[in-house]
Amino acid sequence: MTGNHHTGQNPEISNQEGPTDLLVDQAIAWLARDGVDVPGTKTHDAFQVWCDQSPAHDRAARQVRAFLADSSFDDVLRKFDTASLNDGKAGARTMSAGMPSPSSHARPLRRDTGRMGSRMRSVFAGAAAVCAAVLVAVVTLSPADHSTHPGYIAANTASVTQALPDGSTLQLARGTELYWEFSKRERLITLDKGAVVISAAPNRDRPLVVTTPQSRVSVVGTRFVVIGDDNTSEVGVAEGTVRVTQQQSPPAREVTLHAGDGVVVSGDGDVRLRDFDGASIEQVLVGWRVFSGASLIDVIHAVNRQSGTEILLDPRLSDLEIRGRFNVADATASLDLLTRTIRAKVINLPFGYRLLTR
Repeated sequence: MTGNHHTGQNPEISNQEGPTDLLVDQAIAWLARDGVDVPGTKTHDAFQVWCDQSPAHDRAARQVRAFLADSSFDDVLRKFDTASLNDGKAGARTMSAGMPSPSSHARPLRRDTGRMGSRMRSVFAGAAAVCAAVLVAVVTLSPADHSTHPGYIAANTASVTQALPDGSTLQLARGTELYWEFSKRERLITLDKGAVVISAAPNRDRPLVVTTPQSRVSVVGTRFVVIGDDNTSEVGVAEGTVRVTQQQSPPAREVTLHAGDGVVVSGDGDVRLRDFDGASIEQVLVGWRVFSGASLIDVIHAVNRQSGTEILLDPRLSDLEIRGRFNVADATASLDLLTRTIRAKVINLPFGYRLLTR
């Protein structure tokens, strides 16, 4: 087995030295809520309970408050506000490379200056609104937490190779989470998110099945890759034959793939066949992805997942259609290509976050 992995138990979160990225993210989400600074409100009381859970929770809250109260962050707010105002005046713009324009209805920034009273608190309110508006584009309903499942495997910081009891081999790209469970009828792998290359051991009496929210992949013995993004699933076959069933929008549609075949299954039921280069199957593990009509939000999720970077996306850009080959393990190169393709810009934020906007 290679890489930093985790199986069958909750990842350990240390709170002895300082707040983790997870706690900082939670503090930002709390401080973006209405009423969080109004004593006596349910939100304020609930936030205090959250802060009292541990010293690390309290440090995360104080760290985020200090950041939001920093007047230098106002420069970022002005850039964001100016971009929003200019886009509102200009209306929809024609995209390069045949891409459609995004909706011009941007979520407004929330500035409660009457309640806050001072310039510092108005910066806080604006910063919280930016966080809230941006996070709506990158935080979606998370899959169920399977981290306590005995067959749970996660590639946290590097790719992971894992042998299964039947002789099959899994190669997980960074940021991938899945779990497996075998019964007398089938060998089931549930891909929560990410990309996995599977070398399936032959067993005609007990097929290997891989499920994502959009698709169900059934094989006897083969080598293939399954990629699960938020809105789409992709399957590519290097050896053998697999059967892919679209299972989210009835009626279910089924396709059979052979070596060199691929398919993209979207959440709305769309099934698109495509060619797949089986010789380069392992390039997925190091980040190379070919997007064909993917939404920008899916591309950003893939970059965040496999590069370990925190990129926030302007909600107005979420549904832009992206086509091309990206190394999603290289956030800088991916952002550079995106900014040139969709005429966007990147704003560097504190805590290592980056905002993709216009």
